[in-house]
Amino acid sequence: MSEMIRVLLVEPHKHPRLVEVEHTLENLQRLVGGYIAASYPWDDHVSLVYDDDGKFKEGNEANRVLEDYDVLVGPFFICGISRDDFASMCDDLALKFAEKFWMPESFLRLLDGLMVVREDDGTQPGEEFLHDVDRKAVE
Repeated sequence: MSEMIRVLLVEPHKHPRLVEVEHTLENLQRLVGGYIAASYPWDDHVSLVYDDDGKFKEGNEANRVLEDYDVLVGPFFICGISRDDFASMCDDLALKFAEKFWMPESFLRLLDGLMVVREDDGTQPGEEFLHDVDRKAVE
């Protein structure tokens, strides 16, 4: 049996949530709905993991804006990184990125681009967020 890792899962139209998943390629692919790709857009010791073909799949919804230069499509997750692999997120980074992606976003096509509408429900993740871990995200 593989080790379990804790990641921050971000799905379209939902608040991010912490999930614990068995660290296998198949389970990580299930989280994002396809072959995984990873990028490292931040200085923090984390990886952004998403479906490599997500933008081209019929029915995948735009999810969140990435640093004002890209739109992430479909579910993605953020995890810690070790020397040569994905790892669990520490509490500080889990909370930091939960806050960053807390508000779900909707996208409207305009003639000259996209308009992003943030769905603010007035809530923010708090300390209790770190203890509410979904251990059955992938079965």
